[in-house]
Amino acid sequence: MRSDSDKAKLYDRQLRLWQESGQAALEGARVCVFGSTALAAETLKNLVLPGIGEFVVVDDGVVDEQDTLTNFFVQTDDQGKMRAECIVQGLCELNPDVRGSAVTRSPAELLASSDPADIQLVASATLVLACGQPESVVCALSRRCWQAHVPLVAADFAGFYARVRTSIPEHAVVESHADTPSDLRLLTPFPALRNYIDQIDLDVLDSTDLAHVPYPLIVAKALKALSLDGDAAAPTIQQKRELRDLIGTMAPVPGEENFVQAVDAVTQHCKPYSTPDAVDQILNDPAAVAPLADDTKVDHFWLLVRALRAYMASEYSLGMLPLNGSIPDMKADTKGYIALQRIYKQKAAEDAAQFATHVVRELTDAGLPADYISSDEVAVFCRNASNLRLLRFTSLHDEVEGDSLCATAENLVAADVASHYALFRASARFEDTHDRYPGVAASPNDVEMLDDELVAGDAAQIIGIANELLAEWGLESTKVDEDLAMEFARSGHCELHNISSMTGGIVSQEAIKLITHQYVPENSLCIVDGVKAKSYVAKI
Repeated sequence: MRSDSDKAKLYDRQLRLWQESGQAALEGARVCVFGSTALAAETLKNLVLPGIGEFVVVDDGVVDEQDTLTNFFVQTDDQGKMRAECIVQGLCELNPDVRGSAVTRSPAELLASSDPADIQLVASATLVLACGQPESVVCALSRRCWQAHVPLVAADFAGFYARVRTSIPEHAVVESHADTPSDLRLLTPFPALRNYIDQIDLDVLDSTDLAHVPYPLIVAKALKALSLDGDAAAPTIQQKRELRDLIGTMAPVPGEENFVQAVDAVTQHCKPYSTPDAVDQILNDPAAVAPLADDTKVDHFWLLVRALRAYMASEYSLGMLPLNGSIPDMKADTKGYIALQRIYKQKAAEDAAQFATHVVRELTDAGLPADYISSDEVAVFCRNASNLRLLRFTSLHDEVEGDSLCATAENLVAADVASHYALFRASARFEDTHDRYPGVAASPNDVEMLDDELVAGDAAQIIGIANELLAEWGLESTKVDEDLAMEFARSGHCELHNISSMTGGIVSQEAIKLITHQYVPENSLCIVDGVKAKSYVAKI
């Protein structure tokens, strides 16, 4: 095992993206993968290299000649061997800190089993991936993952095309890394900020010093001169115009950079405080106000949300979220920038201390120990309170077996993926009926049939199935692209390595978001079109 310092060097770049907390989540993750295709191998490669803790591959497939052409983790002399074992061996060589194992059983058989060990294989996973599996297997896996509240990412392929979907009842993101403006609170400055503003007299500064005054201070001075500070109401358009004009006259010379920054900041920072819509929805979600479930494991996220509601209702907060203490880059001298930064950081520390008292109160009310949620987790939540996100997904088994798609099918048309998606679904239905995918010979007699004849016959069938599906979803006026259907049938559900590699990158990226609870995963269908070198997303 590598030391912490060696890991810091090895994982330096990714630590800049998701910090130590994200890396710890990765190293503690256990990923269960159904399928040992090239797509599965490429996805796992992108998870093994950054250091997931453990993975297990479930598949009873045997390496054949096609695998040696498309899967870089099997060799020519592996033909006839269990494919899952071969890719596990190759993947483990990439990172000795990662543990990998293979279960050489049929995914359908394992999911049909009532053996507690088989059930626990999925229930104990941090994340489950289904790569190139039949629709019946994906639906069975979806039910099991949905019940266990385990994220499932399902991906499938057909030659130049691939699709990716994520399914989990609920996913909370604390560290969304959203690119949102800094919360400077210039219209309603807190006491320490107001005192700092009052202490600085711009009239006594020479032109050199004026050119290095941080722009928030310039805007605050202009607001005070127009008697707009301390007023929670938004300045009118005329008042904002006057504010910009006044800032322009305050500059030592026209076009001074920090004064230009101040003028630009008027629109962004001179507006009433409001809780972001996404956070407001979380605070008012039924789960945030409902009595806590009588469970041995209470969700940390909702306990913290309840504490945040209490904080927001307190007299101290004035209805504002805790300040995170960050300020943007700006033209300023070092002394002035650090002084301003210290004021915001001090306020953030005070807010965090207040929030922590509400967390303790919530834990006490719930009959939980004070250390049930670590102080580090409380601090991270508080620091990111303005960027919280909550996603609720549609289950894959409901999507396939229910009628939920009828309400969102128009999104497929809007995203220009109605034909792609309908053909993936039609191919799955074809496989369920014929026990083979379109374009794949079912018997020696079929092998003797001309390829073009087989493909044309199967393409005609999936066109009919796809158009029926479109009609079921209320898209009667939309017809399947026949050339696209021919390509689906011609592919024979085979993989192309470059498509699997690119799709594996998408799947692994979503997997890391789900494991780390950082960045916002895509709550949509993703279609990869290798012919047009494009990817599409559609909310369904």
